[in-house]
Amino acid sequence: MQSDALARMGVEVSLFAKRSLADDLEVMPAVREAYGVGLPGSRIVSFYSRISRADNLRIARLAAANLRRGPWPDAILSRNLYAAFYLSVLRRKPLLFETHQLEYGFRRSMQRAVMTCPSVTTVVISENLLNCLQGHHGVGPSRAVVLRDAAPDGIEPVPVNARRAKLAKVAPEATDSWVAVCGYFGQLFSGRGVEVIEAMAEARPRVLFLVFGGADSDVASRRANNRYSNLKYLGYVPHPVGQEAMQTVDVLLMPYQENVSIGVTGHDTGRWMSPMKMFEYMASGVPIISSDLPALREVLHDNVNALLVDPRDSGGWVAALDRLIADPALAERLGSRAHEDYRSEYTWGHRARSILAAAAEGS
Repeated sequence: MQSDALARMGVEVSLFAKRSLADDLEVMPAVREAYGVGLPGSRIVSFYSRISRADNLRIARLAAANLRRGPWPDAILSRNLYAAFYLSVLRRKPLLFETHQLEYGFRRSMQRAVMTCPSVTTVVISENLLNCLQGHHGVGPSRAVVLRDAAPDGIEPVPVNARRAKLAKVAPEATDSWVAVCGYFGQLFSGRGVEVIEAMAEARPRVLFLVFGGADSDVASRRANNRYSNLKYLGYVPHPVGQEAMQTVDVLLMPYQENVSIGVTGHDTGRWMSPMKMFEYMASGVPIISSDLPALREVLHDNVNALLVDPRDSGGWVAALDRLIADPALAERLGSRAHEDYRSEYTWGHRARSILAAAAEGS
């Protein structure tokens, strides 16, 4: 998404990655289908491997080899710790180092060396992450900028009276006469709050709860143990389909818990997360019920652009849902304000402009 936004601004983008397809000619069509972006004028430099071991190190080696052949780019944005370490610490090249987590073991020393390098601007996704980095390493970045995640440019809300018919094309279950339809989009890992949604489904049997996303094994397990006829686990859908579904439900749910897994052992992002899903929710114009967590409060404000609820209080989630169902004007106001905030601050285009500005300042 970020590469596409930069490319649409006329930037010549080279993206270094590992691919899951053997034929590199299939990569760009697959990206368009999965994410709805075209990366105009960009090149994807990738390698194919069935082995997942040391992926990040191999991507770094691929990038370093290509960069050595020149010409040297005007700016480098790296989320790869190995590449950032090699280029900034060893070769003393200026770059933007984007990090979304705290590193441990030998990677912790590498992260500290990169972010304290005078030629590096560290990009973080929240103020909380910036504070956590400083506490984790005992020193802050030499230079830092907070750039939260975002949603694609140009998303427009669907009128309330047109939502249900559009949603039925994606989820035929929505054609029944439900009082409301709630949507959740994302993984089913520990800390994502699916248990809250189950409790809501039990408490409000006339409301339909649609859960999009999750690994096949997680979806299968949830379906096998699902006791509620008004709760549907729909699994993975391509990003454009998911975005349309977000725009056509009545309420969007974001029940993150205090500890949030990203599916990698030892990585808990609950203290500093800035989930892309939040900004895509905001773009939809649909009212949001979210967990009241410090990192999310950097963007969401109770009764202004969302309803915030204690993540452990399932009764509070049901009460918030009841408020939105009983007060359509409140639902409309919250959704409209969230969409305004998205348009003014949280598009990938807005973030791309901030990246270019940060690169110019750090060069």
